[in-house]
Amino acid sequence: MSDLSQIIDDLYDGFCSIRLNGEIVYANKRAKKLLEIEQGKTYNFFTDNVKDERIIKMLKATAGTNNSPNDIQCELFSDSGKPFSAIMTSNAINDMNEIMVGIAVLFKDMSEQKEIYRQLMQSQKLESIGMLVSGIAHEFNNILSGILPNAELIKMTLKDKDDANYQRADAIHKSSQRASNIIKQLLSFARDDDEKSSSINLGQHVAETLDILNKLFGQEITIENKLPVHLPMIEADPTRIQQIVMNLAINARDALNGSGKIVFSADVVNLDEDDNRELKAGTYVKLSVKDNGAGIPAENLDRIFEPFFTTKEPGKGTGLGLSTVYGILKSLNGDIRVSSTLNEGTQFDVYFVVSDNSTVPVQEMTEPKIQGHGEIILVVDDEKVVCELATDMLQYFGFAPIGVLSGEDAVEIFKKKHD
Repeated sequence: MSDLSQIIDDLYDGFCSIRLNGEIVYANKRAKKLLEIEQGKTYNFFTDNVKDERIIKMLKATAGTNNSPNDIQCELFSDSGKPFSAIMTSNAINDMNEIMVGIAVLFKDMSEQKEIYRQLMQSQKLESIGMLVSGIAHEFNNILSGILPNAELIKMTLKDKDDANYQRADAIHKSSQRASNIIKQLLSFARDDDEKSSSINLGQHVAETLDILNKLFGQEITIENKLPVHLPMIEADPTRIQQIVMNLAINARDALNGSGKIVFSADVVNLDEDDNRELKAGTYVKLSVKDNGAGIPAENLDRIFEPFFTTKEPGKGTGLGLSTVYGILKSLNGDIRVSSTLNEGTQFDVYFVVSDNSTVPVQEMTEPKIQGHGEIILVVDDEKVVCELATDMLQYFGFAPIGVLSGEDAVEIFKKKHD
């Protein structure tokens, strides 16, 4: 093989020389790999690999002229029928009499670049959604600021828990708290917060999240909570736990195709250094999420935690659920592992670090005794509802509040009543 032939054969891009009828005469190593060309078989570049009549006509019509097509963006097919995005350039191959006898084709596989571009577009779209969600969540927060404390104030003034109005206020209060928790999750999605971990009860937060999901998933999907009552406390943030549980539950639901069972269970495990992986030796709470769905193909198991990787149809998933779970667990010094069997189901095992304060006693909550004696309090808030509510509540507790809607007004009043 000459030096030129060796250079062509070692090109990173695919190169083929073809007859005018499309029959491949020569293909370099890269072309053989991309087009899955086997030794001893005859291939036609036009009918086997291009398949698009418009591009075939373009190659035939212009390859022998000074207007040879360059940088044709197209889709080429391998021998097994697998398509890939490519950019293709062609030139005429002439004989000694300058008569065209064939076509030289150079093509670059653009699949990776196209995927990067798609991910960039997806990332920008998610960033826009995050900004929108953040704005909506803040507006709802302002609305709830007028509902939650008012409901609480009504409960304080009524005292009698059997009173019908007390019960109504309590229902408003509880519903508003749930709405507030949902908004916290939306804000957590919309921004990359450094949540502060604390010692929390995993079972309690899993139960609360599953209670919401049970209402959302419908009767055809059964969610079973088999977590033991007494589990050690773990180091985490409640909102992050909700994100993990929701993402794993939604992932399992999608694998069930409309009906099936999702089982949540947990136990305490002691790992030594032989268990290696990503975890240090120590004690962990292992949360297991098992479904009886379609299972995950073996070739996808190593990729399921990659951002944007999804086997769902376009519009059915972003490919961010499991990668979000993975990222949260890494920030908590935990880990996630998966096992799956096709047509039988999948199990995710999530490992949480046991808290050093695992035996923290439960403290009985007592209502603070607040009583003012006419002290003047200046309340400043640009939301009228919030300002009025705060002054109303402070007045109820015996203070003498003054409410204003701007910092400028607050400064003027402070100048007059600085004592």
